[in-house]
Formats: sequence, structure tokens, C-alpha cells
Amino acid sequence: MFRSISQFTPVVWLIILATMASRFVFFMVWPYLAVILHRDHGLDTFQVGAFLSFSGLAAALSGLYIGYLSDRFGRRRVIVAGLVVAILSLSLLGITESLWLILVAMLVESVASNAIETPGRALLTDELEDRDAKDLALHMRYYALNLGAAFGPLVGVAWGLTGRQETFLIVAGVMTVYLIVASVIFFRTPLRGRVAGKLFSFSEALRVLTLDRSFQVFVLALGIGGIAYSQLEAGLIQYIQQGGEIDPVTFYPKVTLTNAATVLVLQFPLLALLSRIAPLYRAMLGIGLMAVAFAMIAVVPITSQYTILFAIVILSIGEVILFPTINLIVDRMAPEDMKGSYFGASSLAGFGFAIGPLVGGSLLHVGGGAALWWSMAALCVLVAWLYHLAEAGRREGIAAE
Repeated sequence: MFRSISQFTPVVWLIILATMASRFVFFMVWPYLAVILHRDHGLDTFQVGAFLSFSGLAAALSGLYIGYLSDRFGRRRVIVAGLVVAILSLSLLGITESLWLILVAMLVESVASNAIETPGRALLTDELEDRDAKDLALHMRYYALNLGAAFGPLVGVAWGLTGRQETFLIVAGVMTVYLIVASVIFFRTPLRGRVAGKLFSFSEALRVLTLDRSFQVFVLALGIGGIAYSQLEAGLIQYIQQGGEIDPVTFYPKVTLTNAATVLVLQFPLLALLSRIAPLYRAMLGIGLMAVAFAMIAVVPITSQYTILFAIVILSIGEVILFPTINLIVDRMAPEDMKGSYFGASSLAGFGFAIGPLVGGSLLHVGGGAALWWSMAALCVLVAWLYHLAEAGRREGIAAE
């Protein structure tokens, strides 16, 4: 591990540390946007779900093209442009009282966030040649993300910032620091690995992706899994809010802390334990544990806080196996000169995260918590089967070559 870390460049460390800092402040406010929309603007669960879904759809629709742009013009340029747009949209979210301006700013911020994160993941693999170093960098980026997510809500509560719209201005400030540091490091650090400027069109990128059937099945599985996992945020907080017996603003930080602490403690031990298992089979194990967690939430009373938190531990173990593995799978499936396009195409799975709040809000509205959580458990089982199909298709493709 230490040999791999010694290969990290300043650009790699920038992506990892900036991910931690931005998520730290972002999670002070974004998970509570559902509460803000309900409390300050009078939206019901369905309307809140629709609002959150629109922003996710914008990110999903833009992901593939953003990935292509990073292949065509360079990761660094796309990241800097994304940071500028994110700062503007986050600032608007922090100051506007107009519901429609909030919606517009959410849409723009989601696209900008994709323009930062999708090229960022590809940039990590560009900077490192050694396979173990690449895998470790992707794992450390995910670890940094969860470190920020774990402590952001707690600090937000301690400082009285949770559930306040103006907290978005703090997020904008952190992204401004990210922009300044990134501009300096990108300017002073030479390009490594693949360089920008390969002349292939967007239609050519699409043609390659449409011929890769195994990857298409994999992306479909990611999208369906996104519907399920998104309930950890919008679905769970609305489920608690609907019950009326637990304060979501004080309980949800416990959820995020439990989730992130489990990830932080177990990520690298599980990486070592499961390293000999093929990535797609690792993914099947992770999504299976998520199915168990959703079934647990479905059968316990809403007031059973500790049982719900235990289910979150099970879900988090599944997450820590699944999510870092997803990036490893994409990196292995992608042609060397199309990393950005493949990472961008994997962002199409954002359709699942986008419609997840709408699906969750609708199920809560119509059938209550049991309908929501049993449906999510069933979706996880479906995803495990699709991962199996993707792995079988990939092996057939390798054999054919």
C-alpha cells in the first residue's frame, strides 16, 4: 500500500482532499433540502421527490457528454469550468427565496457537480500507471468522500447550520478555494498519462458504447441500484418525517454518522478480505447486503431507532463493498482513450438516483413505509442478477477475442 501511495501525484492528492472538503460542507445542508422544501415552501412528499428528481435527471443526462468532453478537451479544463458554474449555482441557492430559482439552481448545480466528479475519477486513472495505485486512489477518493459525509452533518448541527438554506454559501466558499488551488496545481503540474485532443466525435463515442453490451447491462444495474440506494437520503428522511414521532433533523445525523463510520472503519479491511474476488461478484455481494437492510427496515416499527441504525450498518457494509468496486469495474471495462466517456456513461445510472426520490415519495404517499422498503429490497435482488449477466457477458467477450 505504501508503495502505491508514493506514486500519488499532486493532482491525485488534490482530487482526494478536495472531495473530502467539499462533501464535508455539502452534507451540512443537501440531505436536509427535503426538510427545507417542506418546511419553508409547503411541498408535500411527492412534490419534494419530484423537485429532487429533476436535478438528478439533469446530472444523468449531462454525464455522458461531459465525459466525452473530458476525453476530447482534457479533464482539467472541464473540472475548472464545472467549479465556476457550481460556485455560481450554490451562491444562488444560498440567497434566493424563489421556489423556481431554487429549482433552476439545483438543476445547474447537479450538472456542475457531474462536471467536477466524472472527469475527476478519470483523471485519477490518467495520473497513475500502476494498477494497484489506481485502485487505491479510487478507494481513497471514496474514503475521503465518506469522511466528509460523516462529520459534515454533525458539525452542521453543532454550529446551528443544519436545515438552513444560507449554508449553501459556505459550500460555495469551499468550492472557491478548490477552484483556486486546482488552477494553481493544474497550471504547474504537467499532464501525465493520456493527453487531451484525440479527434473522435461524440457519435463515435456513442457507437463504441452501444456495441459494449456487457457495459450496458452494468449501467442498467447501476441505475436500478441507484433508485434503491437514494432512499437512504430522501426516502428515509421523508419516512421519518411522515411518522411524526422522531425529529428528522436530529435523527438523520445519526444515520449519516452510522453510515459513514461503518464505511470508514471497514473499507480497507474489506478491500483486503475480498481482493481475490472478481469485482462484479463483489458488487453482487454488496447489493445483496443492501437488500437485507431494506427488508429489516420494512419489518421494524418506525420508532425502533436502534434497529433502524443496525439496518444502516448492514446497508453500509454492502455500500462499502459495492461503491468503490463500481469505479474499478468501469476503469477495467473502458478502452484506454475513452475513460472519460465510460465514466460519463456510468453517470447515466444517475437516472436511478434522480427518479429515486420520486419513486420513494410516491410509494410512501400511496402505500407507506412497507411498500417503499420491500420494493427497494426487491430491486436490489434484480440488480444482483443483472451484475451476474454483465459478468457473464464480459467473460464471453474476452473469450471471443
